Amino acid sequence: MHERTQRAVARLLFVFCCALPSSGVLLAILITWTPWYQNRQLARITYQLNRETGLVFQIDGIRQIAPGKYVLDNVRLNHPETGHRVATVRTVDYFAGPERIGILLHQPELQSSGLGRAWNLLHDRVISRPEHTLLPISIAATDLTIRSRTGSLSLRDVSVSLNPEADGVRMFAEAGDAMASIESLVRVTLFRDRSGPVPTTELVVSTGETSLPCSALAEFSTLARQLGDGARFTGTMKCRQHADGWSYDLGSSSVTGIELSKFSEDLPHRVTGTADLRLQRAVIEPGKTVNVAGTFHARDGWIGRSLLRSMQERLGFSLEHVEEVSTTHDVQYALAAFHFSITDESMSINGICGPNRDYEGSEVGVALCAHGLPIVRTGGDRFFAEQIIATIAPPGRDVSRWHQVFLPAPPALSESGQPAAAIRRARAWSGGETIQQR
Repeated sequence: MHERTQRAVARLLFVFCCALPSSGVLLAILITWTPWYQNRQLARITYQLNRETGLVFQIDGIRQIAPGKYVLDNVRLNHPETGHRVATVRTVDYFAGPERIGILLHQPELQSSGLGRAWNLLHDRVISRPEHTLLPISIAATDLTIRSRTGSLSLRDVSVSLNPEADGVRMFAEAGDAMASIESLVRVTLFRDRSGPVPTTELVVSTGETSLPCSALAEFSTLARQLGDGARFTGTMKCRQHADGWSYDLGSSSVTGIELSKFSEDLPHRVTGTADLRLQRAVIEPGKTVNVAGTFHARDGWIGRSLLRSMQERLGFSLEHVEEVSTTHDVQYALAAFHFSITDESMSINGICGPNRDYEGSEVGVALCAHGLPIVRTGGDRFFAEQIIATIAPPGRDVSRWHQVFLPAPPALSESGQPAAAIRRARAWSGGETIQQR
């Protein structure tokens, strides 16, 4: 080959094999640095997140630091209809590899009012969709905060792992209370079971030795709000999903610091004081069965005379020394203590004030005392739901949460849409007219 031809070939090879590829790489790098490209990537990822989660994402910026690795700055999650804030994260580090997915959240903050949406995101759009849990997912967070208007909960060293299994997907999470001096961890286990004909979910929350403030859930749960700002929960809660709802098991759990003035604000009777509730067993299937037993202690409060009279008339409790300890409309008490047992539609109450610093007597059944004197004495009988509801509030008053606990659900309709018939009793026919079906 002629020397001139060799030089021409060499130049062409340099242009096509070196200069053009290098220029293409350099051009691609320059394009990725342009605001146009970054805004396009941000719009694409924001659209995908909105579609997959059902929430509205707002992201200030996104950077791709390596193949499959992204950094998202100042992420806000909003409710799609109301626009209310659900959560914020200062920075999100995201990695998607061939074998796992990793997410690191820097200073995430959840709003108590948005916990319902957060649960729907986790349950309905993640663990209930197998295509989203094909790979193991690891999530870590620093300084997670659940915030409400009445209180907050700060968690440290949060770690979450989602692992697909042969018959479902299992999530395990643990975290420590940032305000607690002990090293006990809060643990959460969530299992989506797909082994049966209908997938079910099982949730277990264990606080260990940590007591969690109920006020952090005040805007998510009406019951948590009515427990008061100082109420704290300790123990284990097990929830299991069934075809027609959820069942709950809170055995060996306790709630301390209950503000009775808030808890009874819907009732016509005045009740104040600070109470502790300790559950020995607590299995609840709303509308089906209730099996709860435990103890209740309250100190330094007031109770309305109307409630005392109602307990005497409807539940058969004995009232003693009422006029001696108080001449006002309400009665001040030093201690209220009783053991209770609820089984479906019936309940029993037994006073357990016993010998203590507020009451030195040893009589059985004292449930309320003041100035060293017994005020209310129980009889140990069982009461039915109608008696309990009538004692708490007069007919026609809205006490929905008490009905949910003590009253059974209405009977289910038959498949034909007609009310189901039931024969309560029958006796042999002894002659006379008969009833014929038309």
